[in-house]
Amino acid sequence: MKIIYVHHGNRKKSNPPSQNDDLTEIGYKDCNLVAELFNDTKIKDNIRAIYTAPYFRFRKTAEIINKTLQTEIIEDERLNEFDNRTETWTQLQTRIIDCIDDIIAKYQKDDIVICVTSGVNIVGFIIKSFNLKPSPASPFLGVPNCCPIMFDYK
Repeated sequence: MKIIYVHHGNRKKSNPPSQNDDLTEIGYKDCNLVAELFNDTKIKDNIRAIYTAPYFRFRKTAEIINKTLQTEIIEDERLNEFDNRTETWTQLQTRIIDCIDDIIAKYQKDDIVICVTSGVNIVGFIIKSFNLKPSPASPFLGVPNCCPIMFDYK
């Protein structure tokens, strides 16, 4: 089973940051480019769902990508951003890995699922891919906006 991690599109920054922050013009353009990318690949027929956190920018990114895929969009709060006021770095990793495990259990080995989430959440996808344990020493990584990265979880 493959999961394509996608960092949400570039967002308009509000002060303080909000769950309702919209995408910038560049964010919308990037999401449309990713949608075209998925539409032009052989994997399109194997994409079974798009998982997303309920934040506006996550959901909007999923909806734009889904214009060409026409698949199910599923909200899962475990894909929310890291909140260092309510959870530790290790708890974030565990939350993301638990979400990935549930997705893997739900689909067949040739299925592909897209997960639209936050930039730093890629750490959970990497830890799962390398079969590592969550740790406070895991690197605090980030990826560019709207960047699709495929993980193969055999």
